[in-house]
Amino acid sequence: MKKNYGLRPPIPFSFKSLAGLIVIFIIWQGGSLLWLNLIHALIPATRSGLSGLITLYLSFFFLILGVYIVTRYFFNIPFRTFLFEGKRPDYRKFTNYFSLYVLALIVYLLVDIAVHPQAFTLQFNPLPWLVVLLVTAPLILIQSTAEEILFRGYMYRMFRSLRGGVFWSILLTSLPFALVHGLNPEMLNYGIFGPLYYLQGAFFLGVVAYCTNGLAAPIGIHVATNIFNTSIWGYGSSALENMGLQSIVYRHTLDMRFAFFGIFAIVISYSVFQFFKHQRNRS
Repeated sequence: MKKNYGLRPPIPFSFKSLAGLIVIFIIWQGGSLLWLNLIHALIPATRSGLSGLITLYLSFFFLILGVYIVTRYFFNIPFRTFLFEGKRPDYRKFTNYFSLYVLALIVYLLVDIAVHPQAFTLQFNPLPWLVVLLVTAPLILIQSTAEEILFRGYMYRMFRSLRGGVFWSILLTSLPFALVHGLNPEMLNYGIFGPLYYLQGAFFLGVVAYCTNGLAAPIGIHVATNIFNTSIWGYGSSALENMGLQSIVYRHTLDMRFAFFGIFAIVISYSVFQFFKHQRNRS
């Protein structure tokens, strides 16, 4: 299979594409700020708890809107073509990667529980858990898809035209992703392993986008990660701790070093799988 993701249709690295990135950011952040302030003023209950989380997730529509406007009116690329390179949505690939990554995260969690049993408390309450999951899962899909459209969609394509192509497109989209997610106060509490955790995660998503020729697989992994972090386990000092979420187990403190090497093992396993798959296809 020829790996041409990000070339059709192209978004060349230029002043125009950089200006488009700024426009996306302005629409995303400006629209989100107006939306949150308006909803908080009209409905004070949305300032905290589950309703606050729902309101925050809905703000990611502005990110999708920003990418749509720039790709459609700066580069004359229909949004469907931008998302799928002229093909149909690959629901099967999304489902496969979502399911496999949830399974991998559950294995990681079981290993963590076996190694650090004293760090966990079982707190499963089936009915509230199911209700919150049904409410938040579609919103997590929106939020995760929006981020992938920006980082592994628009920015990935923009950097593909640079010399070094694939490497730079993956690296230069991973760095801002790690900065946005890894330099928040919650992650900085864990030292260097907070930003490094997100850097390796972003690099992994870029590799998956390249190996699978599109966004379906990285979106599946991103959604799986966020649903796992909001529904399967919770942990102390999490920014989502007071958002009304329900989890099955609760980790009193997050061991970011253990989490980093746990996800690193998943990344290495995937890389080995892709290597042998490539070797088999060549023979």
